[in-house]
Amino acid sequence: MKINYVVLLFLLSPSLFAQSNKIDSLQKRLKITVADTAKVNLMVDIALEYWAVDPEKTMTYSQEALDLARKIKYVRGEAKSYQGIGIFHWQKNDYQKALANYEQSKKLYEGIEDQSGAARAISNMGMIYGEQGNYSQALSNYQQAATIFQELGDEKRMATTINSMGNVHKNQKNYDEALVSYRQAMNYWIKSGDKKSLAGSYINIASVYSKQKKYDAAITSANKALQLFESFKDLNGQIICQNNLGDIYFQKQDYTEALSRYKKSLEINQQFQSKRLMVTSYNGIGQIYTKQHQHSSAIESFRQAQVLAEQAGIRPALQQSYEGLANVYGEAKDFTKAYQYQRLSGSLKDSIFNAENTSKITNLRVHYESEKKQAEIKLLQKEKDLGYATRNSMALGLAGGLIVLGLAFNRQRLGVQKNRELHAVQQALTEITIRTSQEKEQQLITELEFRNKALTTHTLNLIQKNSILEDIRQTALLMLKTGQSDEHKPVFSKLINLVDYSFNLDKDWEEFKIYFEGVHKDFFTKLKRDNPELSSGELRLCALIRLNLNLKESATLLNISPDSVKTARHRLRKKLNLPEDSNLTDYLITV
Repeated sequence: MKINYVVLLFLLSPSLFAQSNKIDSLQKRLKITVADTAKVNLMVDIALEYWAVDPEKTMTYSQEALDLARKIKYVRGEAKSYQGIGIFHWQKNDYQKALANYEQSKKLYEGIEDQSGAARAISNMGMIYGEQGNYSQALSNYQQAATIFQELGDEKRMATTINSMGNVHKNQKNYDEALVSYRQAMNYWIKSGDKKSLAGSYINIASVYSKQKKYDAAITSANKALQLFESFKDLNGQIICQNNLGDIYFQKQDYTEALSRYKKSLEINQQFQSKRLMVTSYNGIGQIYTKQHQHSSAIESFRQAQVLAEQAGIRPALQQSYEGLANVYGEAKDFTKAYQYQRLSGSLKDSIFNAENTSKITNLRVHYESEKKQAEIKLLQKEKDLGYATRNSMALGLAGGLIVLGLAFNRQRLGVQKNRELHAVQQALTEITIRTSQEKEQQLITELEFRNKALTTHTLNLIQKNSILEDIRQTALLMLKTGQSDEHKPVFSKLINLVDYSFNLDKDWEEFKIYFEGVHKDFFTKLKRDNPELSSGELRLCALIRLNLNLKESATLLNISPDSVKTARHRLRKKLNLPEDSNLTDYLITV
């Protein structure tokens, strides 16, 4: 089971009750404040309070603050407003616009020499890069921001930034480095007495221990966080801790204690009423009942999670509910409903995966094109500067020529000087060309690496989906052969036909082809041009061989047996006219 640690909630927002009271207080002050810098600051403060509960109001107040700041020429207010707008776009997963607004905020802060504001914008950009999977750039931004905060003596923001660096290390599975960062941040929060952030540190550390399968250490750390949240009566924190402890005990296979923790979380949540956290609890309880073979209780829990996830629009949790229902109905031998929920789960999972990857690819492309334009602008500026240098050199040469007419003995020296100047200009142009070429090459390498990852993930998802479909078909075939329940034979036959139909759909292969050609451009075109007799099935086999998939993986994707894959490979070698001593994979790599 995947463990979700909502640490950002600890670090950026108070409990919903306290938050609501604060918003009411700020809005009352806003009504009696005149249109000056104080009003801009109040609107931005209100906007930031709304980011977690009503992002649309974050955008509304930030835009109003920006309009007023421009009107009264309050630059710091403009910079703060752009940060609020950036948070709105981040919340909507529109990373391109979020980065653009943070960049604008950074420039404005730098213009008024506000280092703290610039560092906050740099840190926010690091968060975006981290979510995009651009971990090296995220760490670079966080390190830059932490250095500025340290120079300013702002230890609180420095600690928060170091904590964010820990999150990046954790996402990269550099768990030891993540622990170092989390503990550095924790030491400051202990010293400053910031119990809320300290509790967040304990949760972060518990998440790392859990991933390292050090469950006892994870439980100890999570319990320390829970004790802190109980000490200052933070219901939101208590619910998250109980859910996280339920996850850890589940992984430890202590199902009794895990169930107790999830139920405790629901009990506290009756007062807090967070649907998002209830979904986590119900999905966890459903997983436990499935392991204990209590099918009716598991189905009830998963369905409660499903309803809440649909109401709150939490797609990943909804997919988890569908998957849980598919598993429990499969165990209960209700294959019709198992297949129904498996299809819902697979469809939603593909939708989430495709949306995330489309967003990442788009953002990566925009980022690349933006940097490319910046490089072109710099190159044009350098060429312009070189033009001025050349013009000045020509003027100097002309003056030198006039002098040469009067001073013949100086002619040779001036000729040598002119050659040196021309050589310097040519050398500068060569260096610029080489540098631009290297930058472009690096950007292309980065984009290719990302596309490779997307292709690998998509291929693995196809293999997993086809494997599940094959398991369903084999189970249905087994039930038909046993003949124990004749009245269900039409259902099993229909189920087998549906599985076979799913295997024969071209939609998956069309999507696979898009990902594949994103990495191996014109592979199918070149292969078909040189070998026009190849069938569509053989072209698919060529692509799988090019990915170096083994016989079992290829068989799963092609819906045939491994022996049939061997035969198909043999026929393919003959069609490609390859000699016996040549390697089929090596040949396809050269295409």
